[in-house]
Amino acid sequence: MKKRVIANLLIAKDGSTTFAGRSSGLSSPEDRRRFHILRSNADLILVGGNTARNEPYATTPCELVVLTHGQLPRQIATNPQARAIATSVEEFLRGASGEILIEAGPSLLREALAKKLVDELFITVTERGGGENIVDLADLTKGYIESSREVVGNEIFLQFTPM
Repeated sequence: MKKRVIANLLIAKDGSTTFAGRSSGLSSPEDRRRFHILRSNADLILVGGNTARNEPYATTPCELVVLTHGQLPRQIATNPQARAIATSVEEFLRGASGEILIEAGPSLLREALAKKLVDELFITVTERGGGENIVDLADLTKGYIESSREVVGNEIFLQFTPM
């Protein structure tokens, strides 16, 4: 089976990627709709330990891999599709196949993007802000080119591919 790696990230106009520790504080119904479309095509969801501890992953529509040096967080340990792996994103993706959706936060995503491991990057830019985990969109997407832009209300939906 061929490998395709896509990634999804929500960013507020001020660069926040979380509000009160979770991305849902910045999300909108349209962002959630698009997020679930990406998820519906995934064979595997890949997150880091911090995302796993702060986002709701008790159930997932497919296999969930948490890249962490610890055990699965308590709230995820009941998910029969979840497993923890202590390795780098590059090492994990080297041996993976299928449609892989990276739902990780900025740290893990930045590492995957810097090594050009992501085939398509989907970013929602929302009006909401005042959160944490600030990123610079231009810096994050260095080495990628914007291939699609759609404005819906006060949100911008971007798609990037490697240069």
